[in-house]
Amino acid sequence: MGMDQKRFKQWAIRVIRIYPLIAIGLLGVAYLLGGFSERSNPLVPRVVVTGMLYGLIVVVPLIAILIFVGFSISEDRSRNRNLKNLENLPEGDPFDLAQEEMHGFKIVSLTGESPTFTGVTGDTYKFDGNAICKEFPDHVPPVIGCECGFYAFKERRDAQFELSIHPGFFVIDVDLFGIGFSHKYGYRAESQRVNSLEFPKRCMRCKVLPARVFIKSYKIGYGNNAWWHWSVRCSSCVRGVKPENRLTIEQMSKKLHVEIN
Repeated sequence: MGMDQKRFKQWAIRVIRIYPLIAIGLLGVAYLLGGFSERSNPLVPRVVVTGMLYGLIVVVPLIAILIFVGFSISEDRSRNRNLKNLENLPEGDPFDLAQEEMHGFKIVSLTGESPTFTGVTGDTYKFDGNAICKEFPDHVPPVIGCECGFYAFKERRDAQFELSIHPGFFVIDVDLFGIGFSHKYGYRAESQRVNSLEFPKRCMRCKVLPARVFIKSYKIGYGNNAWWHWSVRCSSCVRGVKPENRLTIEQMSKKLHVEIN
């Protein structure tokens, strides 16, 4: 089965992350083979090294930029195509939907002086709740033609990938209920219950030692926007943090009303 656009995009991002190591490795091999020496007959000619440098510095980054511009154009076209196809949806009973257990995964940050689930878009919610549309409060999410509702990936690996580009977030396991839409990679539904939160293995500060406790710190963003942000720290990095700004795993579990594993 061929790789679809979403999987190819994830693969491309992973390659870009290790690209500096690949470039250093190629240049290191060229150096060991004499490509940077003044010898008359090196194993790697100077012209090859020059071409490699041009490729690594100019050609490859340019290709990467063009690929991601292509991703953006393709996603915009797909979104516009979906909007145009809305008028072709059947006008039967809107509650005559396929029955499917909606279980999934998503990423959240923990914010607030008292820890609260906060989505990537900045919306906060409790462990069990119903979605509310801020743009059109008169309708009950999810609604065709609107982006409201609770979202979740069907597969954990998609949530894990999103976690890799959103440091400081956590993966949660959720069940979705009520009216919902099933898409290729996930769901959008009316209600949500958080089952559990995955405790990161590594400290979010040093990235090396095992995480032990939750700590809160005060963050200041654009426009003097400030908030409390929760992260996990190891026994070493937690030194200096006031006791009132710490929570054990058990304490955080009680605060959020979910299991932490």
